[in-house]
This record gives sequence, C-alpha cells and structure tokens, in this order.
Amino acid sequence: MKHLIVLTIALLIPATAVAKNPCKEDREKFCKHAAHVGACLDQHKAELSEACKAKREGKAAKMGKEEGTHVQSGAQPLTKKACETAGMKWNDRSNVCGG
Repeated sequence: MKHLIVLTIALLIPATAVAKNPCKEDREKFCKHAAHVGACLDQHKAELSEACKAKREGKAAKMGKEEGTHVQSGAQPLTKKACETAGMKWNDRSNVCGG
C-alpha cells in the first residue's frame, strides 16, 4: 500500500508542474532569448503545445483580448541605430529603446 501511495505522488508531481506552467517548454524552445516573450509566443502560436494554447486563449479571454494581440506597453522595441538616431538611450539589458 505504501508503494502505491508513493507511486501515485510521484506520478502527480510532474502533472501538477506541467499544469502550473504549460508554456514553459514552448518559451524555452521558441523564445529563449526574446525580449518580449508574449509577442514571441504570439508569433509562434501555430507551433505551441495544446496546453499552452489553451492557457493563452483562456488568459486572453479573461482579459477581454483577442488571441494574438499582445501589445507591449511602455518603450517599444527599435533597432539600436534607430534609437540613437531618435536621440534616445538604448537599454542593452532589455533590448529596447528608452529604458
């Protein structure tokens, strides 16, 4: 009986970890070095796992947004050259202009 309980717990731990963050593997696969992960996942929505798609669609519906309409708030990403041409400061850490 002890072994059955241990086995059940061992099988449930990975399932709950995946359920908590179904997009983790997709983020690592498609957007590992992206400055704006939400926008990156929008670009790869056809390639995302079903669990990640479901979570993102549910989150978008909760927020009253349509799927694939992620908008970056604040400083918008530009090229470093365009940022300098505009007389703004480039933020190397977050890869955006004005940060």
